Amino acid sequence: MITFLTVICVLLAIVIVGIVLLQQGKGSDLGSAFGGGSSNSMFGALGPSGFLGRLTYIIVAIWLILSFLLAYLLKNENTEVIFDTPLIEEATKEGLSDEIPIE
Repeated sequence: MITFLTVICVLLAIVIVGIVLLQQGKGSDLGSAFGGGSSNSMFGALGPSGFLGRLTYIIVAIWLILSFLLAYLLKNENTEVIFDTPLIEEATKEGLSDEIPIE
């Protein structure tokens, strides 16, 4: 299941990059790079959201949900305890606090 979700997330990430590269830039002339780009359309400078824009939002939402699900599954699968006792308790048992000079 985790391998399947990982493969799907990687494929969706590649699709997202491809869709973003296919979209037309908004105001891509030299004047707009310095803040002079304005649009006279009734939708404003951004214009109406097209098919690729909506498709990008949908695929990114699916990718984000799958990424959170993958993180949750990986967290629950890894139940191995790395340290038996906390490091602070271990340090106090060894007496390291006596070696530190207090000035």
